[in-house]
Amino acid sequence: MTSAYGTTLPSYGSKRDVGKALLQTLAAPSNAVRDRKAPNDWNAALNMHVRLSDKDKNKAETQRDASSRLIKELDQKTKSKQAEINRRLQDRITTVAYWKQRLTTEHNSICQEITNLNMSKQKTQQALASTELPTEVSTNCLKNRENREAIDLVQDLVDDELINELNMLSEIQRLLSARIGDTDQRIRNLTDCKNSLEADIRDKEECLRLDEHCYKLNNGTAGLQAVAQPSLYDGHTIRQEPGATVDNHESFSQNNLEKSEIARVMSCLQRELNDFSINKSNDELQKQSELVGAMFRLRLKELTEAKTGLDSQLEKTNQEISSVEDSLHQLREALRSKDGPLKVATTRFAVRSKRPNVEQTRDHVHNGLWSEINDISGAQDSLKNQIASAEETLHRLLKNKERLEQDITIKKKSIQIDEQQCLRLRKTLSWRGFRPAGV
Repeated sequence: MTSAYGTTLPSYGSKRDVGKALLQTLAAPSNAVRDRKAPNDWNAALNMHVRLSDKDKNKAETQRDASSRLIKELDQKTKSKQAEINRRLQDRITTVAYWKQRLTTEHNSICQEITNLNMSKQKTQQALASTELPTEVSTNCLKNRENREAIDLVQDLVDDELINELNMLSEIQRLLSARIGDTDQRIRNLTDCKNSLEADIRDKEECLRLDEHCYKLNNGTAGLQAVAQPSLYDGHTIRQEPGATVDNHESFSQNNLEKSEIARVMSCLQRELNDFSINKSNDELQKQSELVGAMFRLRLKELTEAKTGLDSQLEKTNQEISSVEDSLHQLREALRSKDGPLKVATTRFAVRSKRPNVEQTRDHVHNGLWSEINDISGAQDSLKNQIASAEETLHRLLKNKERLEQDITIKKKSIQIDEQQCLRLRKTLSWRGFRPAGV
């Protein structure tokens, strides 16, 4: 069997064979036959036994010398092999401790990254929640502006920008929701890498515990017993995970480290992407909010100017109505003033028409009275026509005044909606809280 250090280890089977050979060499015959013999046979046997004893003694001495050399050789070999194993255990402990340290450092880093990514997710969720109020405000502004009346219910620039703001908010909500989903996936990846690192660290710790225990063992350690299960070591039949070689062992931990590092890099990119999306969304919404505010102010300026013009026109109309009413009063007075002269002239004309006989002539007085009656009647007709015209003018002025007053009322309501309802409602928006902490 070739070890991780490139040397050839002796098999346990070879040691057992050496022991058997030694036992066979030292074993003595145990089944000698005892029979009755003649004295000569006895003497011959005695001499033979002496010769054999000397021969066996010499052979035993040779065997003892060989055994002593073998014992010293095997003892030295055992001590050398044990020292080599101790060195390899120390190297292995150092290697495993090195990988454990790297894994622990990476584990601490990925735990911190999980914390950072969870904070980034929380900021993104807060940003998403912060879009609810602007959405509600913009929607309410559009609903409030639906209460405008008559000609003021127009699709103006304010409505256009409010609709753009709602579309922008909807798009940002979709974007931030996608960012949160991506962040959840990154957190799951980080958690999987963290679990792999923790499992690897636990294995390394157990391996260190066992190897350090083995390293501390020596021939004088109390409580040691021979392993009664040769199958644990005979022929290197120790159970081994598929592909669990020294190289694969290091590759396994290196792969865990690389996966964790890649997951951390992707998590950092995700955090940067979250912050970028939050900041970009905030900037866009803030610009859009400022644009909507500018459109409101522009519209309010237009409405205020229009109302001011209508107020001025109403004042002029009221003045003109007053003047027309005064003129009508004068015309009616003038018409009434013609009644007296007309009665005098017609009475005179009627009285003179009773003159007798030849006195009934069309003299200058008759012609004058006739002309006077015609002139007064003509004047009355002219005054009546003028009064009718003035009354028509007054009627138009009153109608115009009513329209002006209605339009002013409409403008006041539009101003009240935009200024008191919409702009005051939009002041509740706090775009600063939309940003991540520390920005």
